[in-house]
Amino acid sequence: MPGVWALGDLANHFQLKHMANAETRLVRHNLLHPGQPQRARFKVVPSAVFAGPQVASVGATEQELQAKGRPYVAATRAYRDAAYGWALEDTTSFVKVLADPATRLLLGAHILGPQASTLIQPLIQAMCLGNTVDQVACGVLYIHPALTEVVEQALLEL
Repeated sequence: MPGVWALGDLANHFQLKHMANAETRLVRHNLLHPGQPQRARFKVVPSAVFAGPQVASVGATEQELQAKGRPYVAATRAYRDAAYGWALEDTTSFVKVLADPATRLLLGAHILGPQASTLIQPLIQAMCLGNTVDQVACGVLYIHPALTEVVEQALLEL
């Protein structure tokens, strides 16, 4: 309906505060600039569960890609494979990345472990900005011995 804007749970099924925040910015823009309305266009919608351990996810899962018959490559790296994860004596946490084998674009990322909601952020950015796995893995420096090295290792494995 023209002139009516909705946000949050009323506007979509995600029920995520960060989604409502983004929608709030759009509604604010549309109220202040009625001649230049914008629509929500979120390429990906990340989520996180702040439990012990944290769980963070963006994009497709392997099961979803398999169900669609979509080709993909996957890599999973344990936190303990990186120096910081080893120092944490972590034996259960991991990073999983999924990418299109032809375009090398990320299709999904899933992290279970400490700081998962923070570790997934560069992968969300890559998906939103259309960066390839190779650009994200090799085009930036990863601080050693930060936990982000496990993300780098998963990308390099692809």
